[in-house]
Amino acid sequence: MLNYYDNVRSKPEIFHQLSYKELLFAKYDCPTEANFTAKWWQHNYFMYIATGKEIIHTPNHSWMLTPGKAVFMKKGACLQEKFFDEVLCIMSFFVPDSYLQPFLRENISLLKQEGLPAPTDDLLIPIELNDAMTTFYESMFPYFNSNRPVPEQLLELKFRELLYIIISNPVNVELAAYLHTLLSTHGDGLQKVMAANCLFNLQLEDYAKLCNRSLSSFKRDFQLVYKVPPGQWLLEKRVSYAKQLLITSDKPIADVCFESGFESSTHFSRVFKNHFDISPLQYRKQSMSTPR
Repeated sequence: MLNYYDNVRSKPEIFHQLSYKELLFAKYDCPTEANFTAKWWQHNYFMYIATGKEIIHTPNHSWMLTPGKAVFMKKGACLQEKFFDEVLCIMSFFVPDSYLQPFLRENISLLKQEGLPAPTDDLLIPIELNDAMTTFYESMFPYFNSNRPVPEQLLELKFRELLYIIISNPVNVELAAYLHTLLSTHGDGLQKVMAANCLFNLQLEDYAKLCNRSLSSFKRDFQLVYKVPPGQWLLEKRVSYAKQLLITSDKPIADVCFESGFESSTHFSRVFKNHFDISPLQYRKQSMSTPR
């Protein structure tokens, strides 16, 4: 899968970017190579759609994003569907936990405390686009278009300005509820990360990054939580999901393979047959002929 953050960082000729230390702000017209792109990223980010539209797909939800929409994207993975009737212009502001957590602690008085909903497990959280945010995004275009380097002190001020605008808006209750979880002392979300992303074809190194761990620490902590190695757990989750798709949908086998997180149809068929002593197609035919 495409690492969105690393891809942006490595291609400044496509993704116009401003960076300060670990913060990255990018503006770009989305490349049009494909209608669908499977991608993941290891840092939360704020996204603003300037023009065009796209759909963000996860196994449990889809969101249509149109011009003027602002959202918070949790670190994770998705399938991006693009449309080419209008240029898709996006602004993305990546904020690693290592920066966001201290910022929230320093400015906890600005973050709504009461009357919050339960934190959502959804990948995407909508953000209200108020006048202050609109003005901010418009103010960033000259910096991206400038041929002169922007002083780092000014960049940090601009980045912090956006964070102040967003967290101080009392309407953003879903975001506030999630941000409070980043400050919680009760675990660090390994189980939530795995549950949300187990059906994407990521490497163990990628899951480790999503969980803010080295690979060895990730494997150790995963074993402590789930009592099985991560590779085995992921395989069982994907096979189980594929089995349900074969029974409950008429999707082609190739689509079932992709949506269940397998790297190829050949790999999927081999794994499925090892589990059930029958091929995916034969299993579907058998389930259709069995009275329910």
